[in-house]
Amino acid sequence: MIKINVMAICLLAVTISASFADDTKTFDGDWDVAVAIIEGNEVPADFNKMVQLQMRGQKYLTLRMGEVVAEGTFQLMADQKPPKIEIAGVKGENAGKKIRGIYKLEGKDKLTICYALDGKAYPEKFEGKGPGMVLITYTRKKTD
Repeated sequence: MIKINVMAICLLAVTISASFADDTKTFDGDWDVAVAIIEGNEVPADFNKMVQLQMRGQKYLTLRMGEVVAEGTFQLMADQKPPKIEIAGVKGENAGKKIRGIYKLEGKDKLTICYALDGKAYPEKFEGKGPGMVLITYTRKKTD
């Protein structure tokens, strides 16, 4: 019985590690903002077109009109329900900030993140309502 439980724990650890690795690998790339809701207000589509997100490994860059406005690292907790992301701002607008969020991947080309900008708690739902709450749906940038 103990051998079976140890084996089950090992398999679970491998599954969680594989899931984390898969999500991190899927995050890699350049993302465009499809829809953004900030504190309950939808951001105009024209503004969304000016913002891009680049993710490589566990690092991110946020660009506005091609200029880097925020840079930092992120950590995924793919084993949580819903999966969580913790962002640490290093340079730019988010320098010194910790931002917590939840995320969902739909295939390899659609990513939705709900951010709590105050960093105190993780959002409970995929809503961009309330103070400091932001909901963004990204689509993978098409390569030519």
